[in-house]
Amino acid sequence: MRWLLLLHIATMIGWCGFLLYMPALISISAGQGIPFEAKEQVILPRLFFTHILTPIALIAIISGTFIFVQQNTIAMWLMAKLSLVSVLVMIHAFNGWLILKMESKSQKNLNRLCLLTGIVTFLFITAIISLVLLKPDIGQLA
Repeated sequence: MRWLLLLHIATMIGWCGFLLYMPALISISAGQGIPFEAKEQVILPRLFFTHILTPIALIAIISGTFIFVQQNTIAMWLMAKLSLVSVLVMIHAFNGWLILKMESKSQKNLNRLCLLTGIVTFLFITAIISLVLLKPDIGQLA
């Protein structure tokens, strides 16, 4: 059980770290003026997203699900945390959309979107950490 919790914490740290890093990487890569027509060219944001960020996210979610099932804990703070984690999944998908936008010719407002994504990601990560550490008594399920 402890190894599963350690795996979950380690992958959550990695996932959150890369979620904070990706908008900056996308913004910087878009500003370099690299022609995206070359299909053989490996683009760093896409490489990080597909080979690092997504596998880490999947491991974090799967290990968290196993912990949830194994502990059989149902508390309102946990339901709130799971709701916030689902928002992190949406932010993850939005980062993928930002990469597609970066690779297309329409990069209008990309830097603003990246900045906003970074700020929103930070706020949700902070809320998740607060819920996990404080475990507030916000009501009971029937």
